[in-house]
Amino acid sequence: MSASGQIQRVLATYACDIEQIVRRYIDDESDRDDLRQEIAIALWNAMPRFLGQSSERTYVLRIARNRAISFCLRAARRQALVRPIADDDPAPAPHTGEHDIEYLRTLLTAAVDGLSSDQHQVLSLAAAGHSPREIADRTGRSVGAVRVAMHRIRRVLQGWRRGKDGGAR
Repeated sequence: MSASGQIQRVLATYACDIEQIVRRYIDDESDRDDLRQEIAIALWNAMPRFLGQSSERTYVLRIARNRAISFCLRAARRQALVRPIADDDPAPAPHTGEHDIEYLRTLLTAAVDGLSSDQHQVLSLAAAGHSPREIADRTGRSVGAVRVAMHRIRRVLQGWRRGKDGGAR
């Protein structure tokens, strides 16, 4: 029997069962037509792979049910993406990023304010581009002490960053 003959036979034999699945999953008649076509195409593709490990009816109805579920999921996604806008819904505010910048500035200022005055001085000089040797000369500390202070400052600021964005970096 040819492939088209086999599909016609399968669709005719199991038409009532397929129709029950279509009606169980879909309310709209035009969507039912679309689903029937999808089921027919899926059966056309799947029937040559039927190995007889289950009854033909079980195989056909499993394909029909899976098509119906996929069809409903696609429809739900489409509906979720194209949600109707009510007249009283506020328009979304444009996002310029100014709020995010101000929020980060506030967090960073709080982190820097949490540093000791010595750490703050070392950070200011390092931010201005001074080397550990130059910072040591200006603050009267040893180069090793400046490096330790810079390491501790870095750990404090990295802790602030981890706390802010969930551990990145």
